[in-house]
Amino acid sequence: MSLKELIRRRALEEAGFDFAGFASAQDFKEYVKPWAKTIVALGLEAWDEVFDVAIFRAKRDRFDVYYIYEEVMAEKALKLCIYLRDMGFRAEHEPYGLPLKRVAVKAGAGCYGKNSMIINPLYGSRLRLTCVVTDADVEPDPPFEGDLCGECDACVRACPLHAIKEPYRIDARRCVNSLAPPPRDVDTDVLEMAPKLLKRPTENSMILCSICQKVCPYNKRAKNF
Repeated sequence: MSLKELIRRRALEEAGFDFAGFASAQDFKEYVKPWAKTIVALGLEAWDEVFDVAIFRAKRDRFDVYYIYEEVMAEKALKLCIYLRDMGFRAEHEPYGLPLKRVAVKAGAGCYGKNSMIINPLYGSRLRLTCVVTDADVEPDPPFEGDLCGECDACVRACPLHAIKEPYRIDARRCVNSLAPPPRDVDTDVLEMAPKLLKRPTENSMILCSICQKVCPYNKRAKNF
């Protein structure tokens, strides 16, 4: 088995990711350290809405914010980093410094959807993304080609606030998820609709709106539990 397939197998079977693809660090050299050769794009299906829970706490002039899916994926990514380090390679989890959607397309995860998220043929837009950067020299996967959305505009029509101003572009002032901490400015009617669209399990937590995902044909899969 090649090094590439060993890493992929480890990411999927041992770390527990649902997608693992490879992109060249050279394509993103302005975002990575000089030693980096390969970016491992990793995806985990958010099969339950609790994955998108944000837990937050106000601290004077700032917020401490934790997203459940980021915490879960960080633990899984660390497993892959340890595996690569045990093989003698450098490896770092890089969840924030890379343009994750661009990397995902390059690594074959899917295409940009009209709801501005990556659409994967199997998991739709429920594939949450992160990356591991390594100096292991691995051949990149072919980038994803094509547009899975086609003529479908279900997400555009379903958004109650018309946040998808045009396909593939979200107007942040019209998206209720902009109110997740730290909140951004939104239009007045968006603020008024927030209690109907944002679930609040507790005083200090929030489940983001996912209407544009729920109507996507690629997300209408049978429950796997």
